[in-house]
Amino acid sequence: MLELTGADVTGLLGKVDLVDVVREVFLAHANDRTVLPEESCLRWTNDQGESCRSLNMPGLVEIDGRRTAGTKIINASLGNPDRGLPRAGGIVLLFDVTTARLVCSMDAAHISAGRTAAVSVLAAELLWARPARSIGVVGAGALAEAHLDLALRRWPSVREVRLHDQVSERAVRLAERLGDTYRTVAFDVASSAERAVRDTELIIPVTTTTTGYIPADWIAPGTVTVNVSLDDLLPDAFSGADKVIVDDWSLVAADTTRLLGRMHRSGDVLPPPRHRTPADAGRPAPAVEVAAELCDLISGAATGRRSADERIVVNPFGMSLHDVAVAGKLYHDHLGGQDQPGRQDHLEPHDQGH
Repeated sequence: MLELTGADVTGLLGKVDLVDVVREVFLAHANDRTVLPEESCLRWTNDQGESCRSLNMPGLVEIDGRRTAGTKIINASLGNPDRGLPRAGGIVLLFDVTTARLVCSMDAAHISAGRTAAVSVLAAELLWARPARSIGVVGAGALAEAHLDLALRRWPSVREVRLHDQVSERAVRLAERLGDTYRTVAFDVASSAERAVRDTELIIPVTTTTTGYIPADWIAPGTVTVNVSLDDLLPDAFSGADKVIVDDWSLVAADTTRLLGRMHRSGDVLPPPRHRTPADAGRPAPAVEVAAELCDLISGAATGRRSADERIVVNPFGMSLHDVAVAGKLYHDHLGGQDQPGRQDHLEPHDQGH
């Protein structure tokens, strides 16, 4: 089995257009060329009273006639930053699709951060009224840096980035690092989360909070909010949005801990149109109606923004298909990994995505 370190992966990721990869994954998902099981999650409290968890996120995706199967295992402890360690880390494992044997292990941190940022950037490009000039980011860790670095490389329109972190020194250091590279952008270290996001055209919260704090009235007309962390928005930010978009409804509906999943379980969320049942037609109007999944927008099955003033919230739960596809791209295209003979040309019906 080939093993790649974080440094190996970082070097290879520079050769890959991550936004293009996640777009192709969404198209495959729209066309039932994926298998996306529910993730499994092990949670515990450690001997320091800190919350820990281990996620196992398998998936299979077929792009351009080539199938890639694998899983991401990523563990986290909320106390790690105080120890000088990354909050989360793990591996992506790739499988031979014929023998099911492990063929490659890759450090997951940069793949995970890169594909997460790519989904957010793609969602913004699909849903903004015009290329963003101002971005508000809450949280100044590795995920914030991955988002801003990718966005600023792609969007010359951006003139202002507002950053807030509970540890202000982190926001200062990130602003300084990015400011050295992106000299046409003004970086403002905001004194509060409200100051960071109010009146910006794109809001990206990337924190570890489990308590919401962003209300609807912080979000200006026309703004796209990509709820990366999943718990930063308050319920009225969803109910006050003109559109709510998710990456994969089945993952949101199965979740018992994050806000939108909890709201669904309490009857406050209507699924996107192609996931609705006859019983949904007779329900009282819920607080939130999910308009579409991202794959529907990319495939043309659903329409995104209809007016420049719409407030749009994107709630990307996180799909292992993207991690597996990115890792597969590195393995096959840049490391000489070979497909094995005996490939099937269809997915078994009971295994198909959605």
